[in-house]
Amino acid sequence: MSNRTPVYLLIRIGIAARSVRSLAPVRHYASTAQIRTAKATPQKAGSPTKKLTNYGKEFRPQKTFLHHTYSNILAQNRIMLICQHNNMSVPELIQLRTELAAAGAEMKVIRLGIFSAALRETRYANLAPLVNGPTCVISCNLSPEDEEQKSTAKTPLGLAGIRRIVEKHRKMILLGGKVDDALVSVEDMEKMSDMPGIQTLRSQVVGLLSQAGGGRLVQLLNMNPTLLVMNLDAHAKSGDENKA
Repeated sequence: MSNRTPVYLLIRIGIAARSVRSLAPVRHYASTAQIRTAKATPQKAGSPTKKLTNYGKEFRPQKTFLHHTYSNILAQNRIMLICQHNNMSVPELIQLRTELAAAGAEMKVIRLGIFSAALRETRYANLAPLVNGPTCVISCNLSPEDEEQKSTAKTPLGLAGIRRIVEKHRKMILLGGKVDDALVSVEDMEKMSDMPGIQTLRSQVVGLLSQAGGGRLVQLLNMNPTLLVMNLDAHAKSGDENKA
């Protein structure tokens, strides 16, 4: 290089060289990250059924994980309720989660788009209009027997306990959900909470059957088959008479 090269050109050449050296680690990390993504484990059950996004790109691992988590919440819990939380602080969310845990439930703040995608792949797709704004889901997998046996007047479990806790927090609004594979509204949940426990209902059914009497019950159950046999016999006799 000529000694007459301007100083500012030497400075620019030095800066460019340093820039190339500084980009080397970034390029190396990007290439290794692509390799790690390519070698990722195959999609598990509950991961997005689409292998590519609408833009032709692979789903990010974080989105795949959230989709799998939401699918498990929908599939593995008897009770799944959708709520709206309005400007709740971190201490308030911690307090709410603690109270729900005592009722046998768990709360999770959701990503709307990913949860809606998981919801559309289930039989509960009609709940999609409720997923709007700051939304969380409350899930519980206690059996009806455990709810009745372990609940107390002070700390009810299951659906009754969840409703009591949510109503106590003014920044929480219960919108709807599903209970035992059935979609329920807020009014349905109120009626279900006021109903007696499963053991009590079974006892009432047994009592009604006992009042009807065993013989009467058998008679009622056999009524339709008996009428069918009588009609078939009458039809067969009328056919024989016509032939004669």
